[in-house]
Amino acid sequence: MLSARIPFLRYYITLILLGLIAGNGWTQMLNNKEGKAFDNAFLFNRSFIWENKIASITAIKQIKLPGRPINETEWKEVMSFNSTGILERKMLTTQGASFQDSSSILFNRNDIGQLFSIEQNKKTETTITEMTYDSNGKITREDIKQILHLQGENSREILVESTTYEYSFPQVNVVVRNNINNYGLSYSSFTTIKNDQGFLMKEIENFFVSQREITTLYEYNEKGWVSKTTTTDNTSNEKEETTFTYDNKGNVIFAKRNINNLPVEEFEVLYNQASMIKAILHQDIASQAITIHKYEYEFR
Repeated sequence: MLSARIPFLRYYITLILLGLIAGNGWTQMLNNKEGKAFDNAFLFNRSFIWENKIASITAIKQIKLPGRPINETEWKEVMSFNSTGILERKMLTTQGASFQDSSSILFNRNDIGQLFSIEQNKKTETTITEMTYDSNGKITREDIKQILHLQGENSREILVESTTYEYSFPQVNVVVRNNINNYGLSYSSFTTIKNDQGFLMKEIENFFVSQREITTLYEYNEKGWVSKTTTTDNTSNEKEETTFTYDNKGNVIFAKRNINNLPVEEFEVLYNQASMIKAILHQDIASQAITIHKYEYEFR
């Protein structure tokens, strides 16, 4: 009986070590631990999904333009999670007057939760991203492949990009990742600096040929939540600042992004009484257009 429980116990211990079960203070639905909740896709906290037994989340999109009523789009995204809160699949559907398009993304993980491949399927092509890790859980290689599905022909596989990662530790709490392309040439590095408490304080991305350097600084409030990020680029005079506001439970309720002190975009997050997200509103300041993502849930 004990031997049958060992894989689960090992998995449970791994979750604790990764800070996904208890004691991390990050059980909010929207994961803003490193100030990246609104970058690209919205980041949902795995532990929140697990604790609340959420099986899937469906998002629909509405658009509000100045002086016009809200436009109900035909955009829909369904995110499916396994019983431990891991995202397994995304299904995206868009529809117009004369077309309907759909795509899916599969997230494949090993028995300790490491993401080893992402498979994105569209009508005529499949893009696969494969990851390899070292014994410490750091990614050491990433391969991006594309499979073309041509009508009347056999499928063709193309290696689009291959990147190898090497790590060094020049100081305590400092990690430098060296990025090497498929020709064996080192083209960039990514440095992370944390304090003694494990909080991310600084990120530096260097591109060797262009000598471009992008630096992001992180600030925290008295509760340890990210209050501000500041990003500078040595190839431009722009300084991008993002500030975050939280409720008393630690849920992000507002974010504002400025460039050179001028507002660029704003995010507002609406929650229900159970701290589940009802909607995320994004406003582009220049056009005053508001994009609304509304969420519905299915539970286990």
